[in-house]
Amino acid sequence: MVRWKQAALSACALGLAVALLPPGSAAARPTAEASPAGVDWFAEEAAGFAKERGISEAEARERMAWQLVAPDLDELLQKDLGARYGAVWVDVRDGDRVKVGVTGGVDEPARGVVKAAAQVVGLTGGYDLVSVKRSAARLAADNDWLGEEVIRVNRDATVFLSAGLRPDLNAVQLGVPRKGGLTAAQEALVKAAQDRMGDGVVLAATSGGYRPFLGCDSPYCDAPLRGGVKINHPDTSCTSGFIAQSKVDSKKYVVTAGHCAMDNLGTWSSKNAALTVKAIGPVHRWIFDTYIGDMAIIRISDTSIATGWDPRPWVLVTYSPQTNQNTTYHIAEDKMSLLGMRICTTGMATRMTNCGHVTELGLTANLGGLSMRNLGRTSNCSKPGDSGAPMFASHVAYGILVGGVEDDCDTVYQGIRTAERELNVNILH
Repeated sequence: MVRWKQAALSACALGLAVALLPPGSAAARPTAEASPAGVDWFAEEAAGFAKERGISEAEARERMAWQLVAPDLDELLQKDLGARYGAVWVDVRDGDRVKVGVTGGVDEPARGVVKAAAQVVGLTGGYDLVSVKRSAARLAADNDWLGEEVIRVNRDATVFLSAGLRPDLNAVQLGVPRKGGLTAAQEALVKAAQDRMGDGVVLAATSGGYRPFLGCDSPYCDAPLRGGVKINHPDTSCTSGFIAQSKVDSKKYVVTAGHCAMDNLGTWSSKNAALTVKAIGPVHRWIFDTYIGDMAIIRISDTSIATGWDPRPWVLVTYSPQTNQNTTYHIAEDKMSLLGMRICTTGMATRMTNCGHVTELGLTANLGGLSMRNLGRTSNCSKPGDSGAPMFASHVAYGILVGGVEDDCDTVYQGIRTAERELNVNILH
């Protein structure tokens, strides 16, 4: 079974004009050539990434810069390529290059649109156009159909099917448990999916479901309050994800997993480095729903500098084989995820920051007995107690950890943009 995780660290259409990004947005991001003056977006992660890939740190930084702007390219091309858009992903098997799928063959009109969009977002190299059979819209429709069918056939099962997007394969992936027998309805769905989608569906062996996990030991940090530290309730413990602010007033919140909060509505707390308990506040809202997701916000009752938590848009990053320590790692923006992109997390049970890559998107899977739609899946490692932990890279927030398979480095997360929308907050930048 997959387990959710928490951790705390010991250290405190073609021919159309290309749409423009918000003023200043491109200038605020690094390109493959350089970072903004005075800002090193990759200081904490570049050395570990270089070692992992067996490349120089300069090459690692270049690849991370490609990834940083790839979600912006994705947003532009969804509009500018229209019905010919076949998704954007990062190919971890081809030097982490950004791939752009295009239906109808890679022709000059498509090249022109993609080149123009890439220039807008600051991507001057490191990307390739790939001819694909199925458009992104077709994949999304197939994934929606299969996801609903997975929910239906999993209701009376003991092991669970899953479904998610694999744009790198130009297909939808149907996860089939390695162990345990399928019900007749599940077996029938596997055949029906293959009959309906042909090579548009691929089968993959999975653990058969994800499970939320609560509670663990971990150290803490002094104020300011930030993501990646242990937060406690009398009946459980989880990890803080990001600091958020209401869209209608100045109230501040800790974002964490919904399953942490749903049965634990009273006051949550954390501790300082001396292990003195300090109250955070009560759960303001939680969601644990098949179609909306797994998310919650905890009100920070005292935000003052003198006596309170003085919350900041920071995440705790520890020394690890993949990261350098930064206890005040600043979150500069939030974005949608892409398949193949590098992503890191700090959970209070894993006890050190670790990085992986996105392996599936639009995932329908069983999470603690509830089928849930539109999750992300990664190769990050996690343990019981990491639920709510921040999912981030290069100072960008991508999601909050909600579950995983403890011994398999198989983690699932809730996208941060959905959490912001449904909880009516903005991640603090």
